Order: sequence, then C-alpha cells, then structure tokens
Amino acid sequence: MMRFLCKDCWIAHEPSTLLARCKRCEVNAQIERRDPLQSKAASVSAFPLVCRLHPSEPLDIYCGTCEREVPPRTLIGDRSIIAVLGDTASGKTSLLWVLSERLRKPNEAGVFIRQVLGDSDEQMTKAIRSIFDDGRMSATPSTDANVRNYAWELATGASSTTVIAFHDAAGELWTELGDLSRREYERFYRYLDLVGSVIFAIDGARVIEAFDVEARQGVATPQARAAHLHEVSILDTVSRRLRAKGERLPASVVVTKSDLFWNRAQFKLFRQDSGASEEAIGNATRDLLLKAGRQSIVTALEETFAPVRYFTVSAFGRALRAPLKIERLAPARVEEPLMALLGAGVAR
Repeated sequence: MMRFLCKDCWIAHEPSTLLARCKRCEVNAQIERRDPLQSKAASVSAFPLVCRLHPSEPLDIYCGTCEREVPPRTLIGDRSIIAVLGDTASGKTSLLWVLSERLRKPNEAGVFIRQVLGDSDEQMTKAIRSIFDDGRMSATPSTDANVRNYAWELATGASSTTVIAFHDAAGELWTELGDLSRREYERFYRYLDLVGSVIFAIDGARVIEAFDVEARQGVATPQARAAHLHEVSILDTVSRRLRAKGERLPASVVVTKSDLFWNRAQFKLFRQDSGASEEAIGNATRDLLLKAGRQSIVTALEETFAPVRYFTVSAFGRALRAPLKIERLAPARVEEPLMALLGAGVAR
C-alpha cells in the first residue's frame, strides 16, 4: 500500500488522514478533512488527488497532524524509509551530504533526485556548516533527534519515482534507544516504526586502528573499544525492535573513511578507480571487519538483517582541511550502499 509522507511528523498518511483544500469549492480556501479523498483512478497510487466534486481540480494536501503541506508526490512504500545507524563520528552525516550532492544528476543507473522535499536542503546546510568553517564535522546534537531529517523524491527509471527519507540522529541516541521517552521523542519513534531498510555506518578510522592492533596482537585503545561496544549496543537495541515487528530488513553495512588506508597495498581495491567488482569489495569489507575483531558485529548484523551487503566508502576521498574547497573532494563508492537497497526493494 502506498502512503503520503509528512517528513516533519513522520506520519505515513492514508487519504482519510490527510487534510485537503479545493480552490474551486472552498470559498475561503480553508484546509479541512475530506472523507474520502478520491482520484480519477480511485487509487492511492494515482496522483494528483482530485476534488470529489470537481474531478478536474487537483487538491492541495496537508498533514492531518501538523497541517503543513505535503508534496503530492511523496508516495512511500514499505521500504522507502531508511535508518542510517552508527556511532558518534562514524561519518553518517558526511555520507548523506555527499550522497545527496552526487545524486543531483543521474548516476550510471539513471537514479537522481527529482526534487528535494520540505526543508531538507536547509537542514543539510546547517548540519555540514562546520566542515566549511572548521574543516571537520561537528557531532550531531542529541537534541536534533526530532528535527534533523531529509527526504528526496528519486527518479529511479522511466516514469518511475520513489521517496527516500532519512533521519539523522546522533550516535549516542541509538545506544540509548531503550531508555528514550516515547512521549519526548514521539516523532523519532514514529520514524522507527516506518523504517524499511538500514544503512549501518562503521567508523573506518576505528576499524583500521583495531585491524593494526589485531595484527600485532596488541591491546585496543579505549576509543576503539568504546566504538565496538557502542556498535554492539546499537545493534542489540535495534534488533529487539525488529524482532518485535517480526521481520528482517535489508541492510547495507558501510565502513567509512576508507581513504585513511588506501595507501596500503592490501586495501587498494577500495579506491574508486580500482576496477574491483562489488562482490570483491563486499568480501574484502567483511574480511576487514573480521580481522579487525568485529566478529560479534558481523554475526549480529547477519542475524538481524537480510540480505546484508558490505561496502567500504570515502565521503571526501582525502583528509579535510579548513577552509574546505569543494574541488578537492574525491568521493569514492558513496552511492553503492543506497543502490543496493534500491535493488533489494526499497521502493516497494
């Protein structure tokens, strides 16, 4: 069943829960509930929705909760909402920003952003401002859990579109999910209820650090150990919610910041120009996690999600320095995790 998304409230509306305005039959052009809303094809998947009394008049539609306008093409399916999970500083926001910029024009698969929904661009600009000012990303405030979100209408083929929506929540919020107030974080929980697939970001800086420790049979740093524990905590909490829903969702597991270890011979296949196949990248990424002591993470991921695919990406392709110069960025493989989810049925 297709529904209309209000990304501000994280409500997937059926026609009966929308508000609407017909400019022809409303003298004062007021917004009110119309039951039922009806399109010419009498189908939610057909748009625009039109006035029942004036079948040639497209309706302006609004969220029945916050009364903000809902773009009429925000039709979402069971796999349209993607959770981007990961610890603090794992690179979630950087990945989303670069991904959104890369999709302003069609990629090799012909996928591109047809339109940005709501204030997504404004939210993203605020989120990445510190990159331009300081040459590094600032941590996402936990207070942004209810407000920092992005939604795009993607063109995915001939006359085919889907809405992909992300919620950018701080890493510590995911680790504390079991203790979050449902009332205080109502919108965030609504988002979780809609999630249909997952991108799980793992900080590549911590992975390569742990890889070196394992190779020399040393002792992990407190930072590396904390990152590992946080990842396990996030997976435990999320898997408990998914088990309660009785389903296994597709997941793209992403090791970020791969440019940190491109100069090592055994990791050159992660470079954008390596020519390595997606299967080879996936196998090498999984093997890297295992050799970095992340066996518990790999096991938890594969017990919780299905299918699981592995990727290694770099949002920037190099170390950042202030002031940021856009022309110096060289993203590598940032689109592959999303493309895999689209192939797994995100648009259903």
